[in-house]
Amino acid sequence: MAGLKPGVIALFDVDGTLTAPRKGATPEMLEFMQKLRKVVTVGVVGGSDLVKISEQLGSTVINDYDYVFSENGLVAHKAGKLIGKESLKTFLGEEKLKEFINFTLHYIADLDIPIKRGTFIEFRSGMLNVSPIGRNCSQEERDEFEKYDKVLFCCSYLAEHEFLIHFCFVLLELNLGQYI
Repeated sequence: MAGLKPGVIALFDVDGTLTAPRKGATPEMLEFMQKLRKVVTVGVVGGSDLVKISEQLGSTVINDYDYVFSENGLVAHKAGKLIGKESLKTFLGEEKLKEFINFTLHYIADLDIPIKRGTFIEFRSGMLNVSPIGRNCSQEERDEFEKYDKVLFCCSYLAEHEFLIHFCFVLLELNLGQYI
């Protein structure tokens, strides 16, 4: 590791900090990060998988930073090498995971929302990304759905009511994100 100040690590979130959500980093930001790496140990963390983080920070991301934590830290790289990986499937077990996914798909199917576009649940090692509108929607459709959801609260109702009632026995943290 390149850090010159022992015991100091600068850890940055990808979406909304180093980049605009789901966008690539600017050349200036990438240059700044490499300069910073000459002074301290630098790590990046994101909720996305490594493929998506690589799209944002470059294909050599695991070698460009001292630490890379993808999927909310459940997949960890240090100095370009995988050092740890946890799995939601292992934690929950196949039956509980299937029950959760089936419940969510039924709930989304019954929602009367203006449009639905493709993948509604994306399974990652460390999380399930649920999108009632579907992950294949356009940016314009996302923006419209966000306005719609601010009035009808279908996402917050799902997370704060339905999941808690049906899955209170499962040790999961539910977070509402606004970017797909």
